Amino acid sequence: MVKHPWNVTIDEACTIQNSLKDRIITYDAFDIIKHVGGADVAYEVSGNRACCVITVFSYPSLEIMSCSCFCGDICFAYIPGLFAFREGPLIEKAFEGLDVIPDLLLIDGHGLCHPRGIGIATHMGVFLDVPTIGCAKNHLFGSHREPGSLRGDRACIYSERKTIGCVLRTRDNIKPVFISQGHRVSLKTSVEICLNCSKGYRIPEPLRMAHILARRII
Repeated sequence: MVKHPWNVTIDEACTIQNSLKDRIITYDAFDIIKHVGGADVAYEVSGNRACCVITVFSYPSLEIMSCSCFCGDICFAYIPGLFAFREGPLIEKAFEGLDVIPDLLLIDGHGLCHPRGIGIATHMGVFLDVPTIGCAKNHLFGSHREPGSLRGDRACIYSERKTIGCVLRTRDNIKPVFISQGHRVSLKTSVEICLNCSKGYRIPEPLRMAHILARRII
């Protein structure tokens, strides 16, 4: 676990991100995955206040085991590439409120697939010292081809000939999601877990339920 202040300047935030990069682990560094969490943040219309919900499901049976929420003010501006400093404080507080700590946490956002290689999923994985996967609805960084139209079809995301993520089709003929490693998880495992958690919906169930509850609460 690597703690740091959240109330920082943009330059300080970039310095913190760069200092965390040396701690990123890109292979499977965990025991058996029995519980998978999902963290999502919903905003008020004003954009000044938001709510983070983290749900925890049994894996692979996907029965809900725990849920925690935290609502608070947003104290960091919307800066591309520094989303962790906007939503991280809420994720931290919601994580602290869980009755069941997940063995792995899915985060609505990107991980290594990021201009500096440390998106919110990676940042929070290092910060909380928990295996994390970034699962985003939209493309942020890197180049890729369109995957096939069937569930399980995928295509790698590249940056300077390096694989940094995967475009994954979780339902037939439905828009794909963008998967990237957060921390302490390989890309192969990241794709496998996200696919196993997507039972009939585009978004993996822990993230889908966290999104629904966060929107309802806010």
